[in-house]
Amino acid sequence: MSDPVPLAVGRPFFFYTGHQDDESLWAGQVIAHHALVGRQVHIVLGSDGSTSAIRHALNGQESNGWWGSHHHPAREGIPAPLSYAAFAEARDRELLRAAALLGVPAERVHLRVAERSSAITVAEAERLILQHEALHPGAGHYTTHWTDPDPTHAALGQALRNLVVAGTITDGRWVVRRSQIGKVAGAVEYVVPSTYAAQARHMARAACRAYGSWAPPESYAIGRHSVPADLDWAESGASNWIVKTP
Repeated sequence: MSDPVPLAVGRPFFFYTGHQDDESLWAGQVIAHHALVGRQVHIVLGSDGSTSAIRHALNGQESNGWWGSHHHPAREGIPAPLSYAAFAEARDRELLRAAALLGVPAERVHLRVAERSSAITVAEAERLILQHEALHPGAGHYTTHWTDPDPTHAALGQALRNLVVAGTITDGRWVVRRSQIGKVAGAVEYVVPSTYAAQARHMARAACRAYGSWAPPESYAIGRHSVPADLDWAESGASNWIVKTP
């Protein structure tokens, strides 16, 4: 059977994800839809995700609700203590697997390895977005909403908002997390055309499953440990929601 994701020849599309899983939680169907219509889709990571409390759970230092108890690293094959760097690299592997399932190859997943850190400021996010706009003028740019309760998500959202208001970016959109649906002004359901809807939902579900892979030391199901209810929601096929104007 031929791959439904065609050769990417359309106008570039960038999704700026605060952490390794936000792209699948809040924008899986959006990203899959753009890949299915042949746009050159990129995913840009805004932080290294290293400070998640799940690192402590994997190191056996605290219990995890999804796991149901404490981890025992030596018996489970986890190289404890799992360092911040090793944990971030494991999260990157989850993102790369999820991105591939959304139709985004590894060469179009930008991890900012040289300069990234555990967070991003608005000024840093603006520079990041402008870097990709300079390489691909007129590209589409999506990220999380500026009122998102997570500081990294909000910084990305505010940066894109600033650039759109200034007229520097002409095509900007913001995705809304599950807990903010119905609370963010201007948020509308993202409707995938019927031609692509079933396939986009399938790809979005598959991407969520990449965050549940447990195979130490290669993968630790970090997404599942962290946000199981949100992954269940995204995997259910629930629609993504977006804001179109700043």
